[in-house]
Amino acid sequence: MTHLNLEMKTKAELEAKYNDPTPLKMWGTVGARNRSGVAPLGGETDYGSAGVARHDYIIGPKGEVRWAKSNNIVPGDILEMAVADGVIDIAVRNRTEEVRIVEDEEFFAQYRANREKYGYSAEEKFEMRAAFGDEEVIDIITGKVVAL
Repeated sequence: MTHLNLEMKTKAELEAKYNDPTPLKMWGTVGARNRSGVAPLGGETDYGSAGVARHDYIIGPKGEVRWAKSNNIVPGDILEMAVADGVIDIAVRNRTEEVRIVEDEEFFAQYRANREKYGYSAEEKFEMRAAFGDEEVIDIITGKVVAL
């Protein structure tokens, strides 16, 4: 059961988003605002025009973009900006998002199976009681009420 949808974007749409020259009062331009806080892809010693270190990535076995150090799939906004900057192709971005959907579904299936098998620890239940008191607590991933 897939809960995530792959939003297909074009290279032109991404370039417009991350390179929009429309002035803003506080951020310079719309493009600069969209780039704010987004880590650029590249080599570890590679620095972008703003002097920000770019981060090493690899292409995984299914054609997806992963962080070189952790092997995790690179976040979507970083992929989008990399397409806009010409670092990766739009097809690589789209393939990465397809792989992310599959891996996320596998992760959540395993999470649900583990919760079914092991339940919640005493510490987790204590923290839920401390945070929510007498309120009914529902695990948003499993959709089940947690017996406190």
